Amino acid sequence: MGKEKKRSADEKEKEETLFYYELVGVICIILAITILGRLGKIGYFLAVFFKVIFGDWYWIFIVFLMFYGFLSLLRHKSFDFKNPRFIGCVFICFSLLIFAHFPIHNLIKQRNRNYFAETWSLYRQYINSGSEMYLGGGMLGAVMFYVVYYLIGTVGVVLAGAFILMLGVSLIIDMPIVDIFKTFGRKVKDVGHLGKRFNRFFKYDLGRRGQPAEKKNIFAKAQQVPLKILEEYQNVMNYNFQEKTAYETRSLIHSVFNNLHIEYRDLDLTVSYKVTTYKFTVFSEFETTKLLERLNNVIEEDLLLARDGSALMIQIVNKYPQILTMRELLMKQSSLRSNFIMPLGLTYENKLCELDVSQNGHLLLIGSEKTGIRNFVNFYVFALFVKENLLNYEIELYDGKGELFVLHDLIPTETGGDVNEFLTAVIAEIDAKLKTINGAGVSSMDEYNKKLEIENSSELRMRRKFIIINRLDCDKETYSYFENKLMYIIQLGEKAGITVLYVVRDAMYATSIVLSLFPNKLVFKLESGLFSQKIINNENATFLQAEGDCFYLSQIKARRLQTALVSKKDIDAVKSHLK
Repeated sequence: MGKEKKRSADEKEKEETLFYYELVGVICIILAITILGRLGKIGYFLAVFFKVIFGDWYWIFIVFLMFYGFLSLLRHKSFDFKNPRFIGCVFICFSLLIFAHFPIHNLIKQRNRNYFAETWSLYRQYINSGSEMYLGGGMLGAVMFYVVYYLIGTVGVVLAGAFILMLGVSLIIDMPIVDIFKTFGRKVKDVGHLGKRFNRFFKYDLGRRGQPAEKKNIFAKAQQVPLKILEEYQNVMNYNFQEKTAYETRSLIHSVFNNLHIEYRDLDLTVSYKVTTYKFTVFSEFETTKLLERLNNVIEEDLLLARDGSALMIQIVNKYPQILTMRELLMKQSSLRSNFIMPLGLTYENKLCELDVSQNGHLLLIGSEKTGIRNFVNFYVFALFVKENLLNYEIELYDGKGELFVLHDLIPTETGGDVNEFLTAVIAEIDAKLKTINGAGVSSMDEYNKKLEIENSSELRMRRKFIIINRLDCDKETYSYFENKLMYIIQLGEKAGITVLYVVRDAMYATSIVLSLFPNKLVFKLESGLFSQKIINNENATFLQAEGDCFYLSQIKARRLQTALVSKKDIDAVKSHLK
């Protein structure tokens, strides 16, 4: 009880001192403008002071001051000075100050006088005269330079500066220095291969006439991608950190409830890969808007609140997210191989969500740029490679914008031309299959293949086909024809073993016809609240994380899923195996 009272007092104090961030933000912005414009004596004095301290790079400090001011005004939160990316930027600035001091160092060495006295005389000359002159890395850069120079000499200064620079880059991109060198080595190797291909093109191919080389058809050979070649990832450490954070956050939620005099019962806490879910039963009335505002004041991470009568669910983005790999998701299936049951992802309760893509498994993907849709399409195709022998099906891709380039050298791809012509060819194939199926006196492709198997017929079995259509860019008339053809394919394609996966990124293409055609939809992060309202009747899709976080809409209910990551190692491994 004492702890809860203390938390309530802390929350009240935070609420009362909210104006503090407004004041800090305004002061920082005014200070930055004053220094940059050298307004009045204060502006001139501070500009000279910062230039003496930081040298010619003093403007970086002023830019950060401006940024800090706007951040305080807009977010009303303290800046995280322990953030690795911020520390990385500080290290990079230190390396710049060290390298910037080299010209002044060389000048002082030529004069052969006391190092610090001569350095200070240069800056004192600038203070007295105010004239423009080269100040290098300022006094801060001079001190850092001299310490390293005194210990390990001029070459040591270069090495130390380079190391600090690499350390800063490592912290910003969250990659160890050794891995950076490995990646750089691979890129250099790739450039070498590219140069060889470029040379070979000019030496042998340029000007040569004839048919282009025939593309190898991976579906013409009995093969299957083994699960063991896919990448694994250890999440134990991140899970333990997040679990501890989750219980601390639950205490903050309790303090907010108590402060608002909300009667509640704590039901459950679930830590998933990207979000942590808290469930409560609430016995008293409260304002949802006010509760959300209070929670945002005490919790730094993004959160989503859903209320259904007395049931209240709060989902908060994990501070220590985990990675759901393609291999891990596939291994969670009870029946992995010889079926078309696709694992879409894990719910926020860490339960597997599956879709049988051979039985009314048409799937609509909706989302903005860089939200995980391309990654999911790669997963969809690679999961088929793992689950079924490539002789039993085929995949075709229409990618007018060339975004799904990872798949272009694996499956037949149409990157230009009219999408309606592409669909016309699919319809012709459906009609031909249906004619054969009806002639055999059966009602579907599966029954037709089973009949051939029972009769021990030598006729070729029909192959299932998956059609992937990446987003379109066309006028309304062309899109109207597209909708009619798509309707025909979806309604009759199931009998002929045709399954469609369609990607939509623009609200104008998510028409009522398209939405009604697909009983299964994956909605990724949307930037527009109106777009989200159109698809799921609320703005919750704008709160999703842009890393494969999505809502799965089916005839049963809407569920929040985390889809699997297909890493570069996975892509390289699959391509290497199939080639």
